Amino acid sequence: ASGRMTVLSGAEFRLLRIFIDHANRVLSREQMLALGAVAQSDALDRAIDLAVSRLRQKFGDEGADLIRTVRNEGYVLAAAVDLE
Repeated sequence: ASGRMTVLSGAEFRLLRIFIDHANRVLSREQMLALGAVAQSDALDRAIDLAVSRLRQKFGDEGADLIRTVRNEGYVLAAAVDLE
């Protein structure tokens, strides 16, 4: 790990938490909406795409490798997760 600290908004943190709780499982946009990935007032497929894009940007060059798009299915956190 690089040991780099990254500040996340509340929405970005919620989204990351959802990915961590479901690591290596593809989540559809509908599942992500149901899990509260975005505020209900923003509950559109595009809102999920935008939230994922913002979270990827926070991870820099590794973002796209870490949170992968699965064509016609959704997104997956492609990483080993070890919760202590």
